[in-house]
Amino acid sequence: MLNAPLYVKRTLSDGKKITVGTLAENKNGTYFQYDTTYLQQHPTSLAPFNLKADLTLQKAPKHPHYGLHGVFADSLPDGWGLYLMDRVFRKHGYNPQLITALERLAYIGDQCLGALSYEPEIQLTDPDTADVNLMQLGKEAIKEFEGTESHLIEHLMNAGGSGGARPKMNVTQCSDGRYSTHPDAIGKKLIVKLTSEKFALKHAESLVEFTYMTMAKNLGIEVPEFALIDAGDGQFWLQQTRFDCTDKGRYHMISASGLLDASFREPSLDYVDLIKATRLLCNPDEARKMLKRALFNFLTVNQDDHAKNFAFLADDNDQWRLSPFYDVVYSPSPYQEHMTAFHGNGRNPAKALEQMAGQAGYSSVKPLLEMMEEIYSETRNFRTRARHLGLPEHLIKEIGQQIDARWKQIQ
Repeated sequence: MLNAPLYVKRTLSDGKKITVGTLAENKNGTYFQYDTTYLQQHPTSLAPFNLKADLTLQKAPKHPHYGLHGVFADSLPDGWGLYLMDRVFRKHGYNPQLITALERLAYIGDQCLGALSYEPEIQLTDPDTADVNLMQLGKEAIKEFEGTESHLIEHLMNAGGSGGARPKMNVTQCSDGRYSTHPDAIGKKLIVKLTSEKFALKHAESLVEFTYMTMAKNLGIEVPEFALIDAGDGQFWLQQTRFDCTDKGRYHMISASGLLDASFREPSLDYVDLIKATRLLCNPDEARKMLKRALFNFLTVNQDDHAKNFAFLADDNDQWRLSPFYDVVYSPSPYQEHMTAFHGNGRNPAKALEQMAGQAGYSSVKPLLEMMEEIYSETRNFRTRARHLGLPEHLIKEIGQQIDARWKQIQ
């Protein structure tokens, strides 16, 4: 389908689109080269740790990003979005096994998270301008996720081709408060996270995540704006503002997976290294924010803390900062270990506190102990908030006991 190189574009915060460089592939791999004009205006790299800011031809590693450079692999969706993409390819007579990573980027075009986009785009059909009702499309997405094929597969792909293994939709809240599922709608850009009986927390997941984000916000941890959407039948979906979007344009975004060439499908990171990377990319203040998030994840049993659940944003002058905290929810691992380890230990950060403190610029572990006490104190309100939202009592009890157990581990 793709017979020419791909041009990588970047949308700035004011909506202006500029050429970053070119991607091309052959039987030996995928290669990227920066545009001369881009480097004159932006002398630092889109991916400072693994992509040189020069005019050399740079080959992507074969692993772990489908043979792509990590920063471009971030533009592709994960489990849910890839599933939808493959459904669309099959519908139009293409074998997904034969679709290259660059062809997938060309199909995504400008519907990526973050500021990057790809030209020329591959369009399998004429663009459908229909705007499907949020509730209708969301329920179709859940049906598809649970095994019943939807006739709105292209609409689901247009709205749901974002990151993550579970169904979600990129939607727009218009000035009149109405939700639009059309990708070109004007207004506040949101991600709506759906629920399913197939989730470990079933339809309670959005309520738990809402409670967790409330706790994080109360602790001074930056989170996106968030709210619950009543989906009927006692079910709620969670909406969050897209922090990669401005009123007119985008911020460049890279995940820890893309930044460090780390797999997000298996344990591949350590918080000591992640805090260090944050300090080097951003500054010590941002490293301390990352540290607090690590401790929050431990105490609240958010063990699905893989490499794509941390991200960084760059403004138009390529100044980096941590993105708001996201995917913050109770997610115990069947192995009882975090995807991101604490100095090699997936279960307990106690022996990693000194190293974590040092990478964040602290001279002792005292600030970390104070952070943990502050976080645990905030979790004391979990049960009350959860009951107010109507969470099942057995789940409230389980989460409360697990949080208490983590607190006892570090005493």
